[in-house]
Amino acid sequence: MNTTLYGSIGFWFKKNYRNVCNFLDQRLVEFNVTNSQLGVLMILWEKEGLTQKDMVQVLGIQPASMTFLLKGLEDKMMIRREHDKLDTRINRIYLTAAGLALKEPCLAIVEEGEKIVRQGFSKEEIALYLSWMKRVEENFNK
Repeated sequence: MNTTLYGSIGFWFKKNYRNVCNFLDQRLVEFNVTNSQLGVLMILWEKEGLTQKDMVQVLGIQPASMTFLLKGLEDKMMIRREHDKLDTRINRIYLTAAGLALKEPCLAIVEEGEKIVRQGFSKEEIALYLSWMKRVEENFNK
């Protein structure tokens, strides 16, 4: 195993994660959204009415971080929280019209970033890479 900085898989994960985050943050400024907030919005664009706990599990972040993200989106009037009809201890998260209006332009930015990331790779290589990334996730969750 190569344990040098440039031979470390973790180093390249982190470096490329930062590349993607920086790209998104720069492009999302005009929509007053960060790349972290975008993750929350993307979850809600697929399925509204989830709980904070549901979204923590999808994004793999700490509950306190999710609280901060939701507060920021709520302050920007992009989401709203509603008490669950059966269990009022639970809040469900929904998009507002402002949050829904960001879907098309923000997903276009995500698609642009995906094109940059995928540039020079075949469909087969992308499929293999995705399967490896999912396996790494599984390795950490054993």
